[in-house]
Amino acid sequence: MQYLLFFRAWRLQQKGSSHAIPAVNKIIIASVLLINFTGKSDRAMLKFPGRINTDDALILLILLIGALLRFYRLPDIPFTHDEFSAIIRSQFDTFSDLIDKGVKIDGHPAGVQVFLYYLIRIFGVSEVVLKTPFILFGLCSVWLIYLIGKSWFNPTVGLVAASFVSFLQFPVMYSQIARPYASGLCFSLMMVWFWTNVVFHPDRKRYLNLAGLIISAALCAYNHHFSMLFAAMVWITGLFYCSRYNLRSYLVAGLLVFVLYIPHLPIFFYQLGVGGVEGWLQKPRFDFIFDFIQYIFQFSVFIYLLIFLLISLSLLWYESNPRVNRKFILISIIWFLLPWLVGYIYSISRNSVLQYSVLIFSFPFLLFILFGYFKTDRPLHKVILVSVIALIVIPSLIVERKHYPLFYKSPYREIVAESKHAVDSLGVAHCAVILDTKKEVNPYYLDKLNCRDLPFRYLESAGGRGLLLNYLDSLKSNYLIFGCLSSTPWESYSLVMEKFPYLIQHKPYCGGDFYIFSRIKPAMGKDEYFYEVINNFEPSLPEWGWVNEKRCVDSLAIEGTRSYISDAGLEFSPTYSMPLRDLMHTSNDVIDVSVDLRTPPVFPGAWLVVSVTSNGKDIKWSSAAVNDYVKPGSSGRVFQSLRLSDIELRHHGLIFSAFIWNPMKAPYIIDHFRVRIRSGNPMIYGLYREVK
Repeated sequence: MQYLLFFRAWRLQQKGSSHAIPAVNKIIIASVLLINFTGKSDRAMLKFPGRINTDDALILLILLIGALLRFYRLPDIPFTHDEFSAIIRSQFDTFSDLIDKGVKIDGHPAGVQVFLYYLIRIFGVSEVVLKTPFILFGLCSVWLIYLIGKSWFNPTVGLVAASFVSFLQFPVMYSQIARPYASGLCFSLMMVWFWTNVVFHPDRKRYLNLAGLIISAALCAYNHHFSMLFAAMVWITGLFYCSRYNLRSYLVAGLLVFVLYIPHLPIFFYQLGVGGVEGWLQKPRFDFIFDFIQYIFQFSVFIYLLIFLLISLSLLWYESNPRVNRKFILISIIWFLLPWLVGYIYSISRNSVLQYSVLIFSFPFLLFILFGYFKTDRPLHKVILVSVIALIVIPSLIVERKHYPLFYKSPYREIVAESKHAVDSLGVAHCAVILDTKKEVNPYYLDKLNCRDLPFRYLESAGGRGLLLNYLDSLKSNYLIFGCLSSTPWESYSLVMEKFPYLIQHKPYCGGDFYIFSRIKPAMGKDEYFYEVINNFEPSLPEWGWVNEKRCVDSLAIEGTRSYISDAGLEFSPTYSMPLRDLMHTSNDVIDVSVDLRTPPVFPGAWLVVSVTSNGKDIKWSSAAVNDYVKPGSSGRVFQSLRLSDIELRHHGLIFSAFIWNPMKAPYIIDHFRVRIRSGNPMIYGLYREVK
């Protein structure tokens, strides 16, 4: 049809008898170009300059954009806590010490740790040096998912999947972290590529593909336990599809992978005995997989609508031939869901190991589940698909997820930099500095930022709870600079405000906070508290329920005219209790509780308890020992806090309670029972949760 139109245009041009003919010629020639661009009749693809076809040009563009997103300000990408841990565990003189003291205690296989060990020995510690290989692993993953999608389905599916892997925050961020996630994703996809050739195309470079399968599977095993799980899952799947002719070589390949892994077995069994990371990782909820899918797609309504649009386009542009290879849809479903299921069962039954990062090796197959039905081969359609994905996912990465402001501001670095700036502004004589950061990490930024002369004290050395109050009392300065990580005891804020009651500045980061407090009331300060209630028992307030007023006496008052006496034999004090959702503004709020106590000379102990319950079941329960603040025979104030972002709030009927638990039933007096709520750090877990 194109050639007939060209001939018609040429004939009209030859006649040249009308002024309208050139316009007709232009329309006809434009029609020819459009048909040649989008028509089904022409199987040749649109050619770009240099004879690069549409698919090659688009995947190169996807890789280029992915590289820009990952390499952006590479020297400024900070090390994460896990990276610092790996760097610290690389500081050994011998390989045996590295394995015994740097690998076994970590819980990950030796592969990446050994790689970093030699990388650091050759090039030293540098963000550029350590992160670049993993960024390249991430970019290789983009290329591999394209090849797999093209082989399993068609080039359009490969381009769509590659676009998401290139632009989404999940793979972008983990490509910028020198840990076994980008490398594991690359090795896993590499194995799938060779596995596809070995199982479904056994006559295509047979021995090269078998060698690639063996090497990539071994790399998966040495990289991460979940990438090893994924490799085992892929290999077992091949048993169901491998031909009888190819089965022997396939089994031998699996045996060789095991032989290559034998040197690592002692480490594996040692780590298996140690267990998971339950000390800080909570057991997953039953709906973890849905949270994970939301995280993959950046909690973005725009990306959800994009997915709906793409699925709709796959139906609108549906073609009867070639048929969708449904076995690869089934394989994708199994490979995406099975690692989550294994991790969930292990976490519930033994030790918590399930977190988003360990599912990165299987997440690309979710993209094949969603978009594996695309069958259009038109170049224009491919350009539209890649463009739409880029125009929605990349702005979501930058604007909605705030990836660069959040990820590029490490609390380790910012706390040191801001402390130095504040000391220089306020003067060394007028301020004190307390940092609650890792002693192993802090020297790195003290050196890098030329802050070796920064006068500060670690919170740990200042003491906790009552000892911290004593230290704060001893300070002569009018200003206190306080930098802390997310692991800092929640009550530290209210303890500092007890002695430095005015907040001058608060800078929140993902994983930490920076504060400046003052003894002197400023002209323009900050007040993060939006709720406060104090029970002085003059009389008792209704939030504490029914209180026996006969116990509210004036003869032994701590403050004011009356205090509450808890006689011997009473286990619980009056309890503050309110529906949690009536108190909170956001899920980042922090509840600070304090109470004044006077104890007898012999006091075996009691605890200030804060708890959140749902239908009578404890969701969160934490306590502070009274004796940590108040010595027997004296009076003082006890503090305890609760950060709501550390609580699973998806429960009905949440009730917040605060009370004194006195299991020994000794007598004591309480007064000034105070509950305050303040706005917390909205970015504290912003890289893994929705940023509000």
